[in-house]
Amino acid sequence: MDFSSFKYAYAISGGIGSGKSSVCQILLSLGYDVIDADKIAHKVLEERKEEVIKVFGEGICENGSINRRVLGQIVFGSKQKLQKLQNLLNPHIYEKLFLQCQELEKLKKPYFAEIALLFEQREILNFAHKVLVIGNDILHRVQSRDGLSEEEIKARIQAQMSVEERKIYASEVLENLGSLQELREKISKWSKALEDKKKS
Repeated sequence: MDFSSFKYAYAISGGIGSGKSSVCQILLSLGYDVIDADKIAHKVLEERKEEVIKVFGEGICENGSINRRVLGQIVFGSKQKLQKLQNLLNPHIYEKLFLQCQELEKLKKPYFAEIALLFEQREILNFAHKVLVIGNDILHRVQSRDGLSEEEIKARIQAQMSVEERKIYASEVLENLGSLQELREKISKWSKALEDKKKS
């Protein structure tokens, strides 16, 4: 799938707790379309539930559904197991993402796709516009938001590229190092510049 053919797509990515979801919420409030790849992944996980249980065992189930936290503890503790899960789910996630991008391209205006592990996934790294969000105070943000332990957060960070590695592949870098209001002002100014660039 050639994501580089999408002229209006901007892939928003960054490490856990960097603030990429905040960036996307602001973009939504400004009237832009935003694709949430995590939601696509959750849907695919449910659709492929039986295959995932077959590989990782009944212990990941709770009340008939997969407990994503339990599954996360398993796969983020082992690169091999994480790769197995990605091999099962990613082709289906990419297909749905590609189809949504195709539809939004028809509008001929900038839109955004929030993809947490964009830079780790070579199959879809060919987006023309790759925006890296850099945040701070990651442990506090993620613990407040997700209730994960420090060990769980560190395991997820270790499964991801470093900021410096991501910068190599990013087309643009957005720093989220201040308040939410500062981020909102920065995104508003940045998105206006995108619009002006597309018109010129």
